[in-house]
Amino acid sequence: MPFDPTKPANNSPINSPELRSQFTSLKAEIDDRVTGNNLIDYVGDNTAAPVGAVAPLALIASNPPTQTQLQQVIDK
Repeated sequence: MPFDPTKPANNSPINSPELRSQFTSLKAEIDDRVTGNNLIDYVGDNTAAPVGAVAPLALIASNPPTQTQLQQVIDK
């Protein structure tokens, strides 16, 4: 039974099965919520690897770089 915010009605007698059902429904809603750890895991599993894992270019450029050095960068 889904949570019903209208129950229990104001000034109604306490009905334990009704309250138990309400609390159980609320707990189910809370348990189904996404936590911060779930979100972090999802993003980590579904995004690209860290940029730090990319190897740097093995190129030594003079200052200012020559046309050949610039062409090597373009060709990479």
